[in-house]
Amino acid sequence: MSRLKRFAHSLLSGYVQLGVNAIFILASVRLALHYLSNDEYALWMPATVIAGYIALMDFGLSNAAARILIDYKDHRPEEYGSIIQTSAWVAASQGALIFLIGILLAFVMGPLLHIQAGLRREFFWLIIGQCGVTAAMFATRIVSLVLTANQRFDISNCSSAFSLVINFGVMWWGFAHGVGVFSMVWGQVAAVVTVLVINWAGCRRLKLLPPKGQWGHPTWQKFHELFIYGRDIFLFMIGNQLVNVSQTLLLTRLIGLNAALTWGICTRALVVLTQVIARVFDYSTSALAEMMVRGERENLLRHFREIEVLSVNLAVAAGVVFAIINGPFVRIWTEGRVQWSPLNDVLLAIWLVVSITVRVHTGFVGQTKVFQFMRYIYFIEGLAFIGLTILLYRFGGITMMLVISILCSLCCTFQYGLWRTRECFHLSWADLARWHQGTLMLAGLLAPAAALLWWFARNLPTAQRLMLESTVLGLWATYVFLRFGLGAALRAEMQRRAPAWARPIFGRADMPG
Repeated sequence: MSRLKRFAHSLLSGYVQLGVNAIFILASVRLALHYLSNDEYALWMPATVIAGYIALMDFGLSNAAARILIDYKDHRPEEYGSIIQTSAWVAASQGALIFLIGILLAFVMGPLLHIQAGLRREFFWLIIGQCGVTAAMFATRIVSLVLTANQRFDISNCSSAFSLVINFGVMWWGFAHGVGVFSMVWGQVAAVVTVLVINWAGCRRLKLLPPKGQWGHPTWQKFHELFIYGRDIFLFMIGNQLVNVSQTLLLTRLIGLNAALTWGICTRALVVLTQVIARVFDYSTSALAEMMVRGERENLLRHFREIEVLSVNLAVAAGVVFAIINGPFVRIWTEGRVQWSPLNDVLLAIWLVVSITVRVHTGFVGQTKVFQFMRYIYFIEGLAFIGLTILLYRFGGITMMLVISILCSLCCTFQYGLWRTRECFHLSWADLARWHQGTLMLAGLLAPAAALLWWFARNLPTAQRLMLESTVLGLWATYVFLRFGLGAALRAEMQRRAPAWARPIFGRADMPG
């Protein structure tokens, strides 16, 4: 199967998985709010974030393994097998350590986060349950890493989608039988087992594992290779956690559980949008790394530019639509129990564009395995974000936190990621700017239209407003994106494949993109 077909299958299955995930999120929140009080459900948010921080015990080794497997998979089966075995043993050890650390943290996090005394027992067991699930995911992750290295994201996506169905069924059964908030933990346990079984079957069927007798052995040399690359990824990921995941803990500590619950629910749609857009780059990483290994420099530049332009322009179009419809969507979704300022939705839209740009450029640098100062830049940004939020949250709460996050990203990772891309391909700043002539046109046509539509519909009933804004702005955003948001090569390909009546939508072949 060619790279293009693998990418197409990965992207399509990824969007199916995201669709299932979106339905799962919508349905699980409504289900949880039906069976649980706001305070009980709010416990799930910080428990999940704590487990995410403990997962940093990965030390970047899983991402390192997925990338290093690409170096060996084509021509050196014994070293390929050695990396698989070494990674598996390391992951199992990390899983055990994560579970032990989770038990220790469960004793102190309740008082530290000012959790109400009557809820601390549940919070204690939630942390242990979440960390146990995380440990199990670590111990079994090598199977999905083999699929990643061989560009078979489609199998992982299908297993993930099916596991969400199992998760929801087990969770609903638990709620209905009085298990309470712990139903969510049991649902995750069932999901982990489902993913393992399907991914392992996929690896065996496609013969992605080394032949019998060519597995090699786990060695300290391979562990050292993993550790050196993983160390850089680890430092990078710590900073990434501080920037992108610490909001829930900050809000819980500084304002309270209700603020954390508001943040978690009002940003759910943004999380899904981010995943949708990020899939374009994420499913390209293995192919980009393969081009690096094989020295295909011209292909690398051409494909990366198309991926970068497409990702950023998708973020602009999606961000404008999100800024307008998120407010009424959340009010209908939660039956008015959760809502916040419309300004926060605008700031989240800006944050989406900035974060996608950062993700693509810094992610590309990570695939080169030459981190340099990038191993520290996220960490610096994260410390600045947390420090400024603690100092200034009194002047605007969640809104101030969002402003600080955007400014910190623009000053740190955004500039650094663009600079490293420019240096890698020997481009000028003007060259990078020309990549995004279409982006400026896209934003200039969408933002004023969205503002006008918001003003016109602001006094309508919530359901009518959501329907009007999503339909009108969605259609306009789709048209403008197809005309100005595609790179030149992708636009030419779409024009070639589109029926004659649809070709004018994509504009001229010589348009900037």
